[in-house]
Amino acid sequence: MSSTRTRAERQIAADPTSTALLLAGPSALELWPGVRCLGEVGGRVLVEVDAAVPEATPGTEASSGTEVTPVTGPVTAASVTAQPPLRTPTAFVTRFAWTGPDLPGTDGVLTLTYVPGEGRPSTWAELVLDSTGLESSRLDADGLARMAQAFLANLGEAAESRRAA
Repeated sequence: MSSTRTRAERQIAADPTSTALLLAGPSALELWPGVRCLGEVGGRVLVEVDAAVPEATPGTEASSGTEVTPVTGPVTAASVTAQPPLRTPTAFVTRFAWTGPDLPGTDGVLTLTYVPGEGRPSTWAELVLDSTGLESSRLDADGLARMAQAFLANLGEAAESRRAA
């Protein structure tokens, strides 16, 4: 099986610490488009996944981190492991993995780096997914890239809305 690397990036108008707090619990999985948590067993979270991928909104590019629209499709399950965010000298790093029928086995790393700004700090979010078996899954490389961008868009919206509260 071949391996595919997917990279998505986005600036978030909230500080990295508050953004990382959003990733500390199982509800972080629900930031992924089409994912709903079902329960936890033995350190793994079982999720239901709408395996259809979000489509880019007309006039936008999925790789730009702009708006995406979810599409409903066939549902499958996945088993997810996720580590809480670890603080490094320059960032917060979260590692996770998922596997499931009709999905590529994927290891992911999300890095949230502090970006100084005028008046308030912001976060540079970089998501890297290493997937195997993409060719035999319901997703293709473009679909996985759109899902990654949609996740970062959801994370950004959640962090920015908390900052404004």
